[in-house]
Amino acid sequence: MILTAINGRYMNLIKKIDSIDGIILAIGIGALIIGVLVDIFLVRLLCLVFVLCSALLVFLLLRLKQSDSQTTVGNTISQFQSQQLNSEMKKLVFDDFQSDPGGRYFVKEIIQSQIPVEMDAVQTIGSSYTPAVSLLPDEGAVKIDTHANSYDFKISDFFDVESDIYKRESEPHTEFDFLLNKILVVIKEVLFAHTVAFFWANREKAQMVLEARISDSPNFITSRRFPMGHDLVSKVAESGKPESLTDVNPLSEGELLRYYNNPESIKSFLAVPVFCSKILEGHDFDKPVAVVVVDSKVQDDFGLETFSLLGKFTKLISALIKNYTEKYDLLLDSEVLKSIRRLQEKARNNFSLQTIIQSLAEEASRIINWDFLSIVLYDDTQHAWLVKKVTNRSHEEYLSLNQVIDFPISLVGQTIKNNVHCLVDDLSTNSSHRYFAGEKMIAKGTFLSIPISSLNKCYGALNVESRDVYNFSRQDIQILYRLTENAASALEFLFLNEIINEYVIVDNLTGVFSRKFFIQNMTGELERADDGGSELSMVFILVDKSNEIVDRYGHEGFGQVMITLAKAIRASVRTYDIVGRYDYRQFGILLVNTAANEAYIWAEKIRKNVAGHVINFEGKSFSITVSIGVCGALEGMTKEQLISNTSTVMNRAMESGGNNVRVF
Repeated sequence: MILTAINGRYMNLIKKIDSIDGIILAIGIGALIIGVLVDIFLVRLLCLVFVLCSALLVFLLLRLKQSDSQTTVGNTISQFQSQQLNSEMKKLVFDDFQSDPGGRYFVKEIIQSQIPVEMDAVQTIGSSYTPAVSLLPDEGAVKIDTHANSYDFKISDFFDVESDIYKRESEPHTEFDFLLNKILVVIKEVLFAHTVAFFWANREKAQMVLEARISDSPNFITSRRFPMGHDLVSKVAESGKPESLTDVNPLSEGELLRYYNNPESIKSFLAVPVFCSKILEGHDFDKPVAVVVVDSKVQDDFGLETFSLLGKFTKLISALIKNYTEKYDLLLDSEVLKSIRRLQEKARNNFSLQTIIQSLAEEASRIINWDFLSIVLYDDTQHAWLVKKVTNRSHEEYLSLNQVIDFPISLVGQTIKNNVHCLVDDLSTNSSHRYFAGEKMIAKGTFLSIPISSLNKCYGALNVESRDVYNFSRQDIQILYRLTENAASALEFLFLNEIINEYVIVDNLTGVFSRKFFIQNMTGELERADDGGSELSMVFILVDKSNEIVDRYGHEGFGQVMITLAKAIRASVRTYDIVGRYDYRQFGILLVNTAANEAYIWAEKIRKNVAGHVINFEGKSFSITVSIGVCGALEGMTKEQLISNTSTVMNRAMESGGNNVRVF
């Protein structure tokens, strides 16, 4: 078989060599015979030389023939063996770009003889050649890429194109969670772990707080918090030293690993501390701020090299924490300043008790997470502390507006009395009532009460409640203090103005009666109408879009609006009718001996007159509209009822778009 495989070219060469060898050999033998027979010395010498040359030439030709024969046979045998090996060789093809949703990867067996290899499909790496073969995950077929690269890389392979973190401006906590999850994913894949988790260590509340986790387990705890105890994660947080188990006892797994609801058959466990150079709330510098946990279902899966690797990751996480906290503090300070500025601006535009209360509640909602909010202030008319604002974000039963507070035995009463905040981290462990005895609210979650106080006086309390225990931090308390202090300053200024207005009869700006004098006259007119059986109507006139006017023309421009409106009202009333400035943007008018339908006709004339009037201010001209509410006084009606009814119809006129008159 080997001889038949020899190339024909080599066979011809051997045949030629054999014929030449015979001729030379014959010539040499002839020369030897001649030299023996001839007795001439010179002839014998020449014949001897010729014989030696012939012998040498034949020897060289024989060696050449032997060498060519061995080379040809070796090549034939090597080719034969290669064919036998190639007929049985198989390849294992692994596609590392598979994206199976379950996280599984597949390796398939490919017969070498089934893969066509062409020179165009060969990739050069150094001095070796490798076919560019890739496996299609969905079809399971082998594909030969005829280009230099076997995979068409996209930007999504190196960048999270669809991530919300890059689509819009995000706050620091979102960025930190995003980067932390990326790190945990890398740790899990590098260590082939079952679970990787990151827990904050809150020593002030003796809790471990879950921040992020990457786990294959469906039994991971649903709650983000669990109390510090004798489990391994808590030990690392307390001691600041790593903990490792190469063989977890199944009987004690539930006590050692508190972050699973049910036993998970964990065999190996490793937890390392995370330190931070910035002292966080409730942490000492030499105590860890967090713990990174890694576990596996394989026994003795983590060694000393794992400690070293995790140490590098915890250093990276420490840098992230420091950057996150500094950025968060700056952002939080900025948000608090913005909230204070908005509160002050709203109070300046409409300086009233209701505006201050509403603004305080809105700004507290922007910064603090809560389920219930209330504001308690003192009411001079009832001589008691009342709930002046209630916001309920849940469907549970809570406080009602104007609820009287048990002072000073309730938690809110203690806050107001002592002028110190009250924090209850877990209401289920508290025996005191929050607002009043017999309250029916569920005693669950966290309760925080902050005094609304200036340097001279406590005006009430801002109260927030959450259904989660340990929901409010020390930083939350400081933020709410800053808000309540500014609200208290506004309340103090408002009450000082009221004291001054006690002795003022006429409004300095518009020349009409002050609010207090207007209300005092209302009492007398109601009694006179009841005694004489005469008609009495009350009218409220409100400037539409007053905030926009202030924003565009300032308070001086709005003052010009109120002066113009006051002139129009005074020009159309009788001398015995009473006109007063009820608040910053509203006038009140008492029309004596006037029925409600007649007051409606008068109000329509005022509305049209104001809408058609042009106001000039600092070279600018503009017009305004008003919303008007009209209510006729009934026999026996109190001033509070008359004011309430008139305010209701005025608000309806404003809510319908303004420039309107409504009658109660």
